[in-house]
Amino acid sequence: MSATTLPPDYSARLVPALQRIQHEFGYLKREGLEQAALELKVPLHRLQAVASFFPHFRLSPPKKIVLNICRDMACHLAGASVAMEDLQSLVGENVEIKGVSCVGRCDRAPAACVAIAGEEHDHYYLGRSAGQLREIVEAHLGGEAPPPDLDADRSYGAVDFVINPYGKNVPNYAAVLKAISIRDTSLDAAAQILGSKPGWSPVRIEQFRRAALGRLSADACPDAEIGHAVTSWGSDRDWAQGPTLGGWSETVLQELKEADLRGMGGAGIPSIQKLRDVRDAIRRARRRQTDSRGFIVVNGDESEPGTFKDREMLLHLPHLIVEGVIIAGLITEATQGFIYIRHEYAEQIAACRAEIRRAEQLGLCGRNASALGRSFPVSVFVSPGGYICGEQSALIEAMSDRRGEPRNLPPKLETNGLEDLPTIVSNVETYAWIPYICLKGGKAYAELGLNGWQGRRLFSVSGDVKRPGVYEVPMGMTVRELLHGENYCQGIIGDRKLKAFAPSGPSGGFLPAKLTARTGLPRDHTNNKAWIELAKRRGFDPAATELDILDLELELNLFRALSPTQALGAGIVVYAEDRDMVDQAVNAMEFYRNESCGKCVPCRLGSQKMASLGAHLLNGTIEADRWKNELLPLMRDMGKAIELASICGLGRSVPVPLRAVVNYFESDITRHLSNPSAPAPPQTN
Repeated sequence: MSATTLPPDYSARLVPALQRIQHEFGYLKREGLEQAALELKVPLHRLQAVASFFPHFRLSPPKKIVLNICRDMACHLAGASVAMEDLQSLVGENVEIKGVSCVGRCDRAPAACVAIAGEEHDHYYLGRSAGQLREIVEAHLGGEAPPPDLDADRSYGAVDFVINPYGKNVPNYAAVLKAISIRDTSLDAAAQILGSKPGWSPVRIEQFRRAALGRLSADACPDAEIGHAVTSWGSDRDWAQGPTLGGWSETVLQELKEADLRGMGGAGIPSIQKLRDVRDAIRRARRRQTDSRGFIVVNGDESEPGTFKDREMLLHLPHLIVEGVIIAGLITEATQGFIYIRHEYAEQIAACRAEIRRAEQLGLCGRNASALGRSFPVSVFVSPGGYICGEQSALIEAMSDRRGEPRNLPPKLETNGLEDLPTIVSNVETYAWIPYICLKGGKAYAELGLNGWQGRRLFSVSGDVKRPGVYEVPMGMTVRELLHGENYCQGIIGDRKLKAFAPSGPSGGFLPAKLTARTGLPRDHTNNKAWIELAKRRGFDPAATELDILDLELELNLFRALSPTQALGAGIVVYAEDRDMVDQAVNAMEFYRNESCGKCVPCRLGSQKMASLGAHLLNGTIEADRWKNELLPLMRDMGKAIELASICGLGRSVPVPLRAVVNYFESDITRHLSNPSAPAPPQTN
């Protein structure tokens, strides 16, 4: 890299080229691939390797009409598999019926979409019966396509969510402007020092300001002295050290720390950890005079079944995500931002691109961001599909024009991400809370919680509830209030009893309506501090041996302390009393089998074996004695091997659904054994 200029902005080449070819021809026509290979100066096999990995790309001409029906969790509950069987009579020369993985419309299950040859985006038809879908396909064949269902048609009042500090007013990016003011105040303080001690002239001070904001390397500055000053201020060292000078970003980070803002993708890592790691990595590169670029990436590849909260924020609150990205770029001195969105979210892609253009007009991002004082382009990267790309290193691989396979870590992305440079990858909601915290303060965010817990977050709720949807709730609110509260889900369909719920899509398994000392509660739970405090707040006997799951409070740390799966994600799927949990577990394992990238053997083979075992159990072909003495021990051993040896979280999630059913839904297992009078399998925690 030249010492005088920064490298050009990063832009993927292969994936966008493949998307253009498919849009032009309806599939990846060989002539288009060959032409793209020549223009991009890459071997044809590289394009083919990438194209063959992602499910969005079609390698052969599609039929005139392709009806895709989601087959996962909420859609499975709503009869998607039965609908696909009923519609098989439509299959012919012009029609194909396919089952696909979650398309992010779990609140209107079953979700189906019609792909029409030659059209860029699919037409979604949601909550329709098999008969209605038949009529829709026939209408498309006749050239009279009925209007599709839009996400914009179903607003959850997102502008009224607390997360949006602007309410119904036009967002003016006040949080970014506040962060810019803090930064500029530190530059003023630096200018005063340079004007008094070295006695710099106003001209030299202005040169310092321009060089500092432009992130110029020392060799690119007007002279060595200015270059040294820029390096000192930009890396919080020497005379410029401290929160009022080069360490100005700590002022913003402290607010995020006081808020205890954590990653909303499921891991719950403190957000300031990633921000500091990337900032410090960029500073080290600047001191060493190496490539000091860095990247901010929003993970909007929302593909976990049961999860659709990001869909609503990307559509209705794109200004918060764009503002969060710009603030993260300011704090870390990153040079570029990306919003990675799954291709099924066409409305969301358009909304984010429009908001980026508005932010550019305000001078807050782009190549010439006048209000920002430096270049900081932000763009949307459209995902070519695949659940695995929700894993952050696989997402970076996809953005790097490679197959979306997870990396072996370390090194971590915060030091070696996109282009092998410092990169933050965080969830949509994590970025969206940053403007609120910057404007209102970390303490104000923390105080939004209940029962001693801090903050708020959004949940997607689907399945057997009367009013599925996206709900913003205070941390510490009970599961009961979310599922039965008048302002939330309003109870279970048909006023049936709760049998189970998935607290984090399929990856969190299934929790029964009651946890007992025998099944689910941690060992010696009555001496568990979290249990004792919960009992005091909820008013039950701390010596109790049973917990109504509805009394559990929605907070990740509490779930980690008391829930057997220790998971609380963004997607909650509810199951009523008459549901067969073996059927649900097999459906979840089939999802993992279908979505495994195949990179590592434990996941590739293990997911297939686990799904096959579950299918045999579901079909009633396993005798009770064989299950107890042979297959149950095999399942446990295989599950441990998959968890220990898989590269990423997908593989580690494979055994979770069936294990949960074995542990907490004994009667469902017994009902499927061919000799149900045999002794039931022992329970394990």
